[in-house]
Amino acid sequence: MKKISLFAIALACVLYSCSNEYVGSTDNSTTADMTYETTSAATLPTSISSYVAKNYAGASISEVNLNSDGSYTVYVNSGTTSKGITNINAIFKLYFTAKGLLSSSSTITPVAISDLQAAIITYITTNYPDATINSAHSESDGSFDVLITTADGVKMKLNFSSTAEFVSARELKANGNHRHHHSDRHNRIALINLISSIKTYISSNYPDSKIVAAFKESDGSIDVFVVTADDAKLNINFTADGEFVSVSTVDMFHMGQHIILTVADIPADITTYITTNYSGATIKGGHIEPDGTYEIYLLTSDNVKLKLTFTATYEFVSETTRTDFGDHTSISLTELITAIKTYIETNYPGAVINGAHRERDGDIEVYITTTDASKLELEFTSAGVFIKAETR
Repeated sequence: MKKISLFAIALACVLYSCSNEYVGSTDNSTTADMTYETTSAATLPTSISSYVAKNYAGASISEVNLNSDGSYTVYVNSGTTSKGITNINAIFKLYFTAKGLLSSSSTITPVAISDLQAAIITYITTNYPDATINSAHSESDGSFDVLITTADGVKMKLNFSSTAEFVSARELKANGNHRHHHSDRHNRIALINLISSIKTYISSNYPDSKIVAAFKESDGSIDVFVVTADDAKLNINFTADGEFVSVSTVDMFHMGQHIILTVADIPADITTYITTNYSGATIKGGHIEPDGTYEIYLLTSDNVKLKLTFTATYEFVSETTRTDFGDHTSISLTELITAIKTYIETNYPGAVINGAHRERDGDIEVYITTTDASKLELEFTSAGVFIKAETR
């Protein structure tokens, strides 16, 4: 194999990422639950980012892994320099619990691929034939992490003991740790009807968090969207019986769709704010935006139409006067006009349809995510004739 520079290996080690969701593995010893996704430092709970800023002053966060159990792995590059050259060996690997508490830390050292023990190379070539070894590093306990891409494009992180024995494998799920797709029809669940075990799990593991919305997926599993006390936006997945499966940063908060709300669906904190500050006003409806914020439409006692915006944690943001309420009706994906489906399949092959609604003038808006992760809003006439496309 081609030997690459130590600096290149270090960069690959801390910046390793991909753009597609992968499933499956050629290695039968891989634990199915051991998945993770790479996400940005901006999505970290403030407790974690504050810890890093305080204890690693001047350092930069090179990579963040949100693990399927809700814990975080954070890679920190100390950024120390000597004669203008960055010390690439000063890389720290920090583990945090779902509550943002540090559980352990270690240092990692880049290892040239050509220096990997023969037993590690043999294991990889045997269990992942034709895989590419991207980079490797050693942990402070002497163990090794090796990052590979399998022949069918799956990216894996393999761990070996200091004596080169295989320990575990983790699969990179760049579009989240969930094991189902969200292009299928899903049904909203009233928060009051959530299984008690789900509420207990969330309150125990994410104290003082807000449950934004919940859905039952076509496979029976339940997705619950949560904003934590540290303002981290999470999609927590449970089985139909309310058992925890995994957590991800991906879905409603990152895909170009919004959720129509009936008056009964609007959180009590928001309705209380409205009744307190807009006495006599009538709430007409609202929706949740892709970033989790709420937009609520109301008619005041003197017939003024207003749109109120609230954060995902129900804090008032702004008031806007409206000439109309922009009324629209949600459309089931199974009820989309054939001409619209055909247009999307022809012009955006492989795209996922996230949602659709009909505007009050009859036009239809469809939200899609393309194969290159672009999020688009497509507008069609009531007859399904394409009008325009906008990036969201």
